[in-house]
Amino acid sequence: MLFTEFLGDWSSLAAFCLPFVGAAIGWRIAAWEALLHERILRLEGGAGELEAASRVDRLTGLGNRQAFNEALAAVLKPGSQPRGTLLLIDLDRFKYVNDTLGRAAGDGLLVGVAKRLRDAAGDDAQLFRLGGDEFAVLLPQVQRRPVAEFVCLEIEHVLAQPFELEHGRVMAGVSIGATVISPADRDAAALQQRADLALYRAKEVFGPAHAFYDEALAREVMDGLELERDLSRGFVDGEFYLEYQPIVGVEHGEVRSLEALLRWHHPTRGLITPDVFIPLAEKTGSIQVIGKWVVQQACAAAVTWPKPTGVSVNVSGDQFKDPNFVTHILDCLVDTGLAPERLTIEVTEAVFSVDIDLVCRSLAELRSSGVRIALDDFGTGFSSINNLRLFPLDELKIDRSFAGQMLETSQGAKLVDLMHKLSETFQIRTTIEGIETKNQLDFVKRLGIGEAQGFLFSKPFGAGEVVAYLQARLIQQTSSAPAG
Repeated sequence: MLFTEFLGDWSSLAAFCLPFVGAAIGWRIAAWEALLHERILRLEGGAGELEAASRVDRLTGLGNRQAFNEALAAVLKPGSQPRGTLLLIDLDRFKYVNDTLGRAAGDGLLVGVAKRLRDAAGDDAQLFRLGGDEFAVLLPQVQRRPVAEFVCLEIEHVLAQPFELEHGRVMAGVSIGATVISPADRDAAALQQRADLALYRAKEVFGPAHAFYDEALAREVMDGLELERDLSRGFVDGEFYLEYQPIVGVEHGEVRSLEALLRWHHPTRGLITPDVFIPLAEKTGSIQVIGKWVVQQACAAAVTWPKPTGVSVNVSGDQFKDPNFVTHILDCLVDTGLAPERLTIEVTEAVFSVDIDLVCRSLAELRSSGVRIALDDFGTGFSSINNLRLFPLDELKIDRSFAGQMLETSQGAKLVDLMHKLSETFQIRTTIEGIETKNQLDFVKRLGIGEAQGFLFSKPFGAGEVVAYLQARLIQQTSSAPAG
């Protein structure tokens, strides 16, 4: 009855239960708070991991561009004493590996490069992949150029070794641009630009190379960049033109053909030589347009000359990469009416560094159409006997440097004779360049070399002078021919 009365008294019941209810609610709230705190910590940890991951290149595990920018900012922060060396690195054959073996092979190469960079750069180095085949290395403890140069040489050495990938063995050359960080440095963009200019210079060197920034290099590189910009403008503005130099039969002195020589007269710099502007044209890709123009102009000029005088045109290795290269040459012959056998395409030994199968197919197609093929500047490059055997050739042109040596040393004379015999072995014609004296001409005549070219016969001259020169040479031949 007391219990019934107690239950009937709601106020007493509430007073009795309240402490238990409060304790239960308090425990539940505490549990919720603990769970919420755990979730917050987990989220914060996940956010931290996500933030850290945003600074890492997923493929190589190196820092990415964001991490690189933050590292540079830390080195150059106000109030600090900036120190160290920055290296910017480009792979030389990454695109080739990607294009020929596929993206998986390219990724495998990048992973291998990252691993070797870690080994070569040292424990204190900070490594980054900026994108594609571009890497950066910060050497915070390296303040002297000789030490940085040692690191560059070590990187070049380890990356020059073959990479064994699932898709086969590949090679990867490297170019490195370096700049030492000075206490006065505060601008990250300016620091990167210095290393970029040095990298630009390193890329101009064949094979693995590095370059360090200095003021002289900066002036040279900026001058080269300005010349690159002027190249396209100059071509459009008509600053390029052709001159011609005769190639003469050694025995009788008749003009067999004339070589078309590209010239560039810059409005402020004057005459710029081909050894300066041709590499720039190849680098910028404008060699394709310029090269086509040269072929067209040379064919149009040659068709006005007395038959069978021909014309020789130099072709860069990069022009073979144009799928319409052969078609354009054959179209020029049709459009101008020049007989194919009056056109000679001259290539140097540098084409062997391009896709040799592509080059051979292109030249074989031209040769089957009647166009003649000559290997120019022979003896200065890296061709092998096997390359000569595979190459569809009609003519071998001995480089002018041998003409200067052949009367000075017995070795020089033997070399010229050897190259001529090599030409005879392959049953192709021999031409020697750089003939400037009658003694040189008499010597090559005794060797049996068929053609010669050089200042002894004429310096290069304009297209408008060709016909007059040919007429004068014909009169000279006629008057010097024996009577009867």
